[in-house]
Amino acid sequence: MADDRQRLQDFLLQQLKVGVPYTELRHVLMYTPHRSELAMAAGLFASSQYKNLLKMDDHIAELSQLEQQLAAKDRAQAIQSIKNSPLFHAAWQNDDGSLSEFSLKSMLLTAAGDDPTLLNIALDGISLSPSDYSLSLYHLSAATLQQLLQKSSGLSNFQREGMNLADFAVLFLRADLLPVLEEFQLRPSLQPGLYSALDLAFTAPEWPAKTIGQKALGDRRKTIEYLQRKGYPLHGQQGVDAEGRPFLIIDSIWNFAGGENGPLYQPLLLELAAAQQLEKVQPMQPNAELQQMLQPLEDKARVYKQTNENCARQNQLKLQSEGLWSEAKIRQEVSRVEQISGELSAAATILHQRDPGLVTRLWPKGFSIELPEFKAEDQAEIVRQIQINVDPFRATIALGRLQQQPALAVYWQPKAVLHLNFLQKQNDTATLWRELSKHGFSLHLQDIYGRNLYPQAFAAGPDAVALLLEENVAVDQPAVGPDALDLALDQSYLDKKLHPAVVNMMQKMGKPEASHLSRLRRLQQYQPAVFTALQQALAKEPLLLGWLDDLSSYEANPVLAVANE
Repeated sequence: MADDRQRLQDFLLQQLKVGVPYTELRHVLMYTPHRSELAMAAGLFASSQYKNLLKMDDHIAELSQLEQQLAAKDRAQAIQSIKNSPLFHAAWQNDDGSLSEFSLKSMLLTAAGDDPTLLNIALDGISLSPSDYSLSLYHLSAATLQQLLQKSSGLSNFQREGMNLADFAVLFLRADLLPVLEEFQLRPSLQPGLYSALDLAFTAPEWPAKTIGQKALGDRRKTIEYLQRKGYPLHGQQGVDAEGRPFLIIDSIWNFAGGENGPLYQPLLLELAAAQQLEKVQPMQPNAELQQMLQPLEDKARVYKQTNENCARQNQLKLQSEGLWSEAKIRQEVSRVEQISGELSAAATILHQRDPGLVTRLWPKGFSIELPEFKAEDQAEIVRQIQINVDPFRATIALGRLQQQPALAVYWQPKAVLHLNFLQKQNDTATLWRELSKHGFSLHLQDIYGRNLYPQAFAAGPDAVALLLEENVAVDQPAVGPDALDLALDQSYLDKKLHPAVVNMMQKMGKPEASHLSRLRRLQQYQPAVFTALQQALAKEPLLLGWLDDLSSYEANPVLAVANE
């Protein structure tokens, strides 16, 4: 299949080179799994438009020196060094040949920030392209954006994967920037029957720094209502599912909501969609040559899908036989509670009362970000990132740097982090944690939701769990969601053998909660050999053995707190 995908990518690249619009190709491929081939082709096409194109790996020393100067106190001098660099006007190529989003001009703007004096120094005597700052619309002020636009050329010609500069403001839910962009004749995209920037506003991701509190919902509402006032249509359909819940499906080339244009249940989106008439997307069929490219991939995908469906049916029968909910039922319950509760913390409390395992499907998941390779010449800047108290998103990235270089843990200052996922290591998490501890890092760290390292420990294996117990990391955290004993009992059920940490955790827990008893009931009912092993292990622990006395009044937990793979 890899060869077929490469042929498709090469074909799409040729289509772009002869002038076929990216948006047209994206629309043709909208309901196929081949959007990544188009994105790669678009990156290669963008690279082909630049004459002064360099590979980063060939200039690491020069770029690292500039980054080190940025870490110094005299940022005005660092800005001048960037502007005077012989690499200042170069474009940069990724390892795969596509165009990098990085440029020295973007570095220059990062150095200046919103400081008016530094920004004037940075902009003096230079011309910008929108590509230098399109991704910065996430955080730029309106005043700074206006200055950048005044120094830019090619505003109307800029596009990245079919989005113009105003579309990027919509993507980042920055309604406050749209009037500034309109002053420069830059308006969000609209092609009736095909796509609209309003589709983008409905499906744009929840950006990490906006997920705390209700700010994200407010930004999305403002952006959607701005476009609605301007008359933008929404492409999609509304309906009611088998459970009687209303849903919204967005049909658009710009659907960042995940899945294959799956249903959206968020009350805010349903409310705002009800304020207007939805338009249907006009179908667009691939031409004969493209269809010929797609056919072998579709045939293989069909076989793969059928195999997966057969496996899913077998798995579903097993789940039903042991009283476990399907993923579909779990999603339905989580969505239902989100609708009636209105906010994340309230939903978490309600779901916890039903089963703590449900809460794991509600809290934001981990990152898919790949950190750049650690290089010794970058160490000064990385140390600075580790030391400073920044927003939870950037603090989480700093944890990733500790994974790469555990000795830097001596510089870690306690701060709020969004996730702990970066503190896992595929080959040996326990060894990583011991190395971090040796350099003064506390394994008692919690994220902003109160989660500690036990979920990562159970994913890593018994050694990692044992290490946390040795360090006396609390087994009864967090307040909502599965605690360490929930995880240990569910892991015992999955492994069909008693987890070595169960008895120790029961001793530390003191008395059981309902979630523990429902998991003991699951072992008793569906893994009797494991339950017998637990009884034997508790033979000399009369207080703990008492936990097992009357489990028949409990139902086996319907959701596992550990991955069921």
